[in-house]
Amino acid sequence: MDGSIGRGVSRRRFLTAAVAGTAVVGYNVATGSWVTTAEAATSTSDTSFRRIPRLDGTLVMDDATRAANSTDAGNMTRRVPQAILFPGSASDVRAMICYCAANRIPVATNTGRNSVFGQTLTTGGLIINGKSLNTIHSISPTGAEVDAGVTWYDLIAAAFEHGLTPPSITGYTQLGVAGTLSIGGLDAATSNLRGPQAAAVQKLQVVTGAGDLVECSPTRNSGLFKAMLAGQGQCGVITRATVDLIPAPRFARVYRSAPYTDVATCVNDLRILASRSGRPGGFDFVASANMPGTPTPLPLGLLSVVFHNDPATVPSTETLTSGCSTTTRQAQYVDMGYLDYVFLVDAQVNAWRANASWDSLVKPWFNTLIPDNRVLEFAESVFPALTAEDVSPTTFVVFSPTRSAAFTDDFPLYRAPSPTAGEWSWLCGILTTSDGPAPAADFASRMLERNRAWWQRVVDLGGTRYVEDAIPFGKADWQTHYGPVYSQFASWKRQFDPYNIMTPGAGIF
Repeated sequence: MDGSIGRGVSRRRFLTAAVAGTAVVGYNVATGSWVTTAEAATSTSDTSFRRIPRLDGTLVMDDATRAANSTDAGNMTRRVPQAILFPGSASDVRAMICYCAANRIPVATNTGRNSVFGQTLTTGGLIINGKSLNTIHSISPTGAEVDAGVTWYDLIAAAFEHGLTPPSITGYTQLGVAGTLSIGGLDAATSNLRGPQAAAVQKLQVVTGAGDLVECSPTRNSGLFKAMLAGQGQCGVITRATVDLIPAPRFARVYRSAPYTDVATCVNDLRILASRSGRPGGFDFVASANMPGTPTPLPLGLLSVVFHNDPATVPSTETLTSGCSTTTRQAQYVDMGYLDYVFLVDAQVNAWRANASWDSLVKPWFNTLIPDNRVLEFAESVFPALTAEDVSPTTFVVFSPTRSAAFTDDFPLYRAPSPTAGEWSWLCGILTTSDGPAPAADFASRMLERNRAWWQRVVDLGGTRYVEDAIPFGKADWQTHYGPVYSQFASWKRQFDPYNIMTPGAGIF
């Protein structure tokens, strides 16, 4: 999660910085290496390499830029690319994917170190750093059209100036729009009833792995549309997206409780509150979230919100929490602006970035969706056993129900528990971080073993993985994960990425 390119930084400025690297002019198939301007000058002819097409942006391969694109936010995986494209247009992405397809060069794409377990990295080959595509083309009540590298942070802020907001918002928003759509983008801030960000997409502009620039939507090139939403970049690169917007409230009343003393009470209270979510007398969003940096026996405590334009319209605390435990009924609230609320996680991460070496911490995150009828069994086996190493001072723990009916066949690659297993699918996010940038040598391996053991338990309970996380997976595990849609996914892969060059880091195919 790299927020180094934020609001107000133009593509021109970004590309100018990239130009300082070593420019690439071609690829030598015989040696399997890129050719720089200096190397080309010493060559006797162009026949020794294949020249790259003319680009609006920049293609570089200096050591510093390659190193900066060789790790992700998890700091557990290192894969050094041979070259990095900072595209100036969708045409650049198309030209270079065509070039890489012709030369069988692997391609990975990201909007800035977003993955935590190497999913958006590649050893050798080309990284397409989509941060340079950061234009918001339009905002209106009918939706927003944005380039792939626009962050949700920037879009939310810009839309709010028009009285609008995306309907689904992740906890951390300094992530590229294309990046979260490629894994689904679970709503962890605004609603228990809406689907993920993948459910609020009107159309996409995509460069397929075959090098075709295609516009797709639910009714036009629908196969590609479904293959790209939560498809982990296996079939192409999203270069532009049109997403829904809804009216934005002006304010948020945010409630926090003391930590729960037992898991069953927490689950029961959240079920009660979620059943009233979005209704008169109910919260708009309910979850359990820890207070990072505050050690407690259980990292569970109410975090809920009512959005409003007038505090006089907000129901009383007694009404909102009726039927719940004393812990929930005694929750305290604070009023804040809507943007202050949706950027709470960003503010916390920015603070850690400044004073806790956030970008250098090891992040063996675990994210899963548990079916309603087995959630208590899983939660009681996991939460009380968490240690100080599992929940460091910079660890987020999020536990929240989402209506199971919100996950539909419109985005089949987003795997969620069966709706027959209960009304709710429960996000369980244990976003463990090391307590410093240089943890014990075996820290990552132990945490990955932990994640793997938890995932196996999740599968036994009918749950699924939210693929933002770090779990060692082989191809057989991916077949288990995708289940009945794996064969369709494989068919889309063959159709849209016939040379099998796209996003090798996930290891799906």
